[in-house]
Amino acid sequence: MISETVQLEAEFYDVDSCKVVWHGHYVKYMEVARCRLFEKIGHNYQDMEKSGFFYPIVSLNVKYVQPLRFTQKFAVTASLVEWEGHLKIKYLIADAETNEKITKASTTQVAVRMPEYELQFEIPEVLSAKINQTLACQ
Repeated sequence: MISETVQLEAEFYDVDSCKVVWHGHYVKYMEVARCRLFEKIGHNYQDMEKSGFFYPIVSLNVKYVQPLRFTQKFAVTASLVEWEGHLKIKYLIADAETNEKITKASTTQVAVRMPEYELQFEIPEVLSAKINQTLACQ
């Protein structure tokens, strides 16, 4: 498993009139952590484009445990837990001070060869090699 954590704060533009983060913004926070995770692996979105593959999300599951509130500091951890045939990333959003669980989620991504939009049933070697290299360095 490879993980990366980012520290964030609930900004005013992300909250509703009750000063609670709107549910859709959690996905944005997960994207920030996922980008950092791919950077850690050494295969960011620019590298994906150069390699000729994209990895669209085909499944998203979110469990909201507690609300995030305006100015609350929180950590988002993205963990790559599966990478054979597809990518599965689990997320944990927790309060930065108390470490209380706020939200847990997962995404499933598949490899698509571009520009043909051809679904791949295996993770391309260019990415699996980077994952294996990152695992070996941990």
